[in-house]
Amino acid sequence: MTRAPLNRWWVKAAAQGALAAAPRAAALDDTLRRRMRGAYLSEDYFLSKWRHVTQHLRALGNPGDRPLLKTRAVEIGTGWFPIVPLGLAVHGGTVVTIDTGQHLDAARVRLAMQRLSQLEAAGTITAASPERMARLRELLLAPPPSSAAQLLEPMGIRPVIADAQDLSQVPEAHGSNLLVSNNTLEHIPAEILAGIFREFLRVGSKSARMSHYIDLADHYAGFDPRITEFHFLTMSPTRWRLTNNRLGFQNRLRIGDYRELLSQTGWRVTREKLTRRPTRSLDGLRLVPPYDQVPIKELLVVKAHLVTTRA
Repeated sequence: MTRAPLNRWWVKAAAQGALAAAPRAAALDDTLRRRMRGAYLSEDYFLSKWRHVTQHLRALGNPGDRPLLKTRAVEIGTGWFPIVPLGLAVHGGTVVTIDTGQHLDAARVRLAMQRLSQLEAAGTITAASPERMARLRELLLAPPPSSAAQLLEPMGIRPVIADAQDLSQVPEAHGSNLLVSNNTLEHIPAEILAGIFREFLRVGSKSARMSHYIDLADHYAGFDPRITEFHFLTMSPTRWRLTNNRLGFQNRLRIGDYRELLSQTGWRVTREKLTRRPTRSLDGLRLVPPYDQVPIKELLVVKAHLVTTRA
């Protein structure tokens, strides 16, 4: 009798769930990821994030070849490589990048800076602030510092560990005219997202714009090719609670949910770019409520870039 192969996505979810229950789970998860991934940054990955930089600039009406004058930006979801903050910085902006945990280290920041320097020198990407590029290269030639902040702060970037729902203790964020995220919102519960959007409305300038990249697909599909990007919409709330965990949390919000959250918190979507899958992608799937009632056109959206202004 042939044994059925294990569902790879379920194995990953179970392992994450077990780890999430351990003491100091987030720190342990971070340590394990560092050991498994090593310090490596591919050109393809860098350029994929640089495209986000370009679109964030365009949200301000900047085609990417003009210096940012008096631009203060806030990013939520710093992650492992501060590519977007560095991209905004070498265009002349100042950036506060916020995360709930410490993921940055000096080695990875240097890798991101080295890749930026190489690609700019080759003409693959452009930077509108020669002064900031010169400063970046000076930092790369200096003895390696012991912390990420020592590399980032001279570039006009301040990494902060904070809850983005309350930025009262982060004065650098006040008066920001650009507030961005990069595949982060889908990992945040809806009620917390609402708090973040309201806080961004409070601290943002009168002309503030938000620019958010959102991945609405089931992230386990990238790990297990036997399931689709819509697989998690077939799981009942009870089953999903057993599968979902705080280390790999996914909120399952659809594009209409994001639009509604933004509207309720005082923002107006002025531009959106959506990536949809064909209708046949849903063939054979038994969607559970409320997803079985979502309009097909909204349901098929797996990636989105939303630009907003104050309503």
